[in-house]
Amino acid sequence: MTNIVTKRFTFNSSLPLFIFCILVLFIAFVAVFRISGLQPYSTPKKLDIKAEKEILLKIEGNGETLILDDDGNVLVSYLKEQENFVSTVTKVLERDRKKVGIFENSHVFLRLNENDRLSIFDPQTEREIDLAGFGNENIQVFFNLLE
Repeated sequence: MTNIVTKRFTFNSSLPLFIFCILVLFIAFVAVFRISGLQPYSTPKKLDIKAEKEILLKIEGNGETLILDDDGNVLVSYLKEQENFVSTVTKVLERDRKKVGIFENSHVFLRLNENDRLSIFDPQTEREIDLAGFGNENIQVFFNLLE
């Protein structure tokens, strides 16, 4: 009778120890992954880029939204009353940068990949926004910039 009680007690006390060891191994794996600078496999590769243009998206103090080229020339501008998809994308980029402590505005890359999908890549946050889901009418202004 004491054998059954002892075996059951040993199994029950080793289960939390087993779970604890698995958690420690998982934390060690994540720490090694982060310290070594490895990147996840899902990071978009630059190999499939068909066209790329460096632009600056900016909202002026008066609410005007600007798209500038890498030399600072205005490519497209919208008054505050004309707020549209470009204004929304600009605000999303600004918000994402503020989340990680970046407060200055800098250039982004407008990219067209081999599948004719358009995206905006922000090198400051290393985030890529796929624009295909927002409709052809909304992203037409970005397609026009690549031509």
